[in-house]
Amino acid sequence: MLRPGHTDESSGNDADVRRYSSGDNDMAALSGRASSTSPSSRSEPKPPSDDRLSALTDAKVDWLLLIQMSGFGIIALLPYNLILTELDFLNGSFQHYYAAALSFLYSIAVNIVQILLIWYGNRFSFKPRIILGCLLMAAGTLLTAVIAMVVDNSIIACLLALICVSAMGVGYAELEQTALGIAAMCPPSCTLSIMVGEGIAGLLPWPLYELLKSILESSGVSPIPEWRCLILFTIGSVLALAMIPIYALGTARHPYIVQVLTIEQNRRVSSLSVRQTRRPVLAILKDVAPMGVCVWLTMAVTFVVFPAQSVLWRPQSPSNANFVAQVTFTFQVLDTVGRAAPSFLPALKGWGLFALVCCRVCFIPLFICTALYLNTVPFFWDWFRHLEMALLALTNGMTVTWSMVAGPQRVASDEAEQEVAGYFMPFALVHGILWGSVIALLLNIALGQ
Repeated sequence: MLRPGHTDESSGNDADVRRYSSGDNDMAALSGRASSTSPSSRSEPKPPSDDRLSALTDAKVDWLLLIQMSGFGIIALLPYNLILTELDFLNGSFQHYYAAALSFLYSIAVNIVQILLIWYGNRFSFKPRIILGCLLMAAGTLLTAVIAMVVDNSIIACLLALICVSAMGVGYAELEQTALGIAAMCPPSCTLSIMVGEGIAGLLPWPLYELLKSILESSGVSPIPEWRCLILFTIGSVLALAMIPIYALGTARHPYIVQVLTIEQNRRVSSLSVRQTRRPVLAILKDVAPMGVCVWLTMAVTFVVFPAQSVLWRPQSPSNANFVAQVTFTFQVLDTVGRAAPSFLPALKGWGLFALVCCRVCFIPLFICTALYLNTVPFFWDWFRHLEMALLALTNGMTVTWSMVAGPQRVASDEAEQEVAGYFMPFALVHGILWGSVIALLLNIALGQ
């Protein structure tokens, strides 16, 4: 699924070196004016040294690093996908509109932390943020299952579960944005790997769910839903905690990442008030904004119709009770394929990418008609529903990945600015999910669905 070929990686690394080399004259000019600048400007990050240029020339992004980057994507989204997999059981246990409040509180928590990271994230080291993110996701996931098993009062259980979901949102934002911030300072293959990992995170829960269900039924364990949820969420929590040593002993010690992380040296001696970028954050966001709009519109269109409209679809045959789960799995598979496709296809950027993103708006009336006119050809056919879901998922994965990769490339070859760009892109993504969900709810109400 990934393509860690030497051609793309070496060209990406060489491009980094050329960017640093071409910036030597600019840095020299800046140093010549150092005596006339204000004291605050002296605290800005130093340009890369010749030793670092040599090290970047030797270090390369290999398949092992790409697998670790995919791991960040998997762990970032796995806990929330586990919640969605067990949503029927959890909603019945917690009641009080738990399913409705779930996505809203999760998105709000993620957006708040993402905004803080955009403005202040690059003033802190990476390791503490990754540890905090993994701990919060692991705790929130496991405690949700425990609360569903042991707390009998539905009001207290629902409130505690929503607190856990909010903690998971904070952890997700910390982990994913930190990983994408690091990837933004690496060749595009690293960001691509994270995006593919997020797609894989959507594929894992359902097979695990069915496997555990079969094992528990054959072993005579009761009650099955509670134990299945506890075991499933325990697996997710253990995997989240496993990312801490993987980062500390693997990713952070990889030769290429070691050179990237030298940007942290100034953060150990500077205060929170010291800006780590040469330009103001707003100037950086202005450069990245076009790709942020692409990400936002892509996710908004997707979540206007999925799952709000697709959950209303009915199968051709009334005996097919798992049809909605089947088309949902079609989305997960094709979304993962779409996220991996940019590794093998020419990059689509600029107006071409924006045009493709805008064309996806046609999925909104298509999915609504499929939900409203269940007995009308071609909406009546199962294969047609799978086809439109496949096209939605494939274009979703491709456009969001192209946008996420292109965003950090729109700023200057300054690692601190690329890191800020890496923080902004997932904010645009989650913000698109939030507004898409709100619009989907309003459409459901307006159409009387």
